[in-house]
Amino acid sequence: MDIEIKQEPVGNGVGELIHRISDDVKVIAMDEIELAKGELAHTAKAVAAESAMVVLGGTVALIGFGMLCVAAVVALANVIPPLWARLLIMAGVYLVAGSGLAAGFAKRLSHDIRPDLAVAGYEARRTIAGVKDTLQHS
Repeated sequence: MDIEIKQEPVGNGVGELIHRISDDVKVIAMDEIELAKGELAHTAKAVAAESAMVVLGGTVALIGFGMLCVAAVVALANVIPPLWARLLIMAGVYLVAGSGLAAGFAKRLSHDIRPDLAVAGYEARRTIAGVKDTLQHS
């Protein structure tokens, strides 16, 4: 019984290896993109939920603050007799407080909407290092 062993030229083996590696790199890159998409989707959902809670809480606080301002206008009647002056003062207080709250929430929201891509970046760097190492040792 004779066993015949065929040896392919070195060029074909290396070419095939490079082709397989490039296919693997494509698959890995697509997986990394999907991972990043998942991370972005998670971040977008969290931002949407937090934004809804901020809007609801802000609406309730706005109503409560409006009622507090009405009470203050009535309470200031003995100190500041003209109604227009009391309303004007409380409108100013209302505007300053509202602007401060809006600026604070905008700052917090701008910090919270940045997606955390640290894991995806780390995995991408490790994948590239692995591919380089494989190519060097092949």
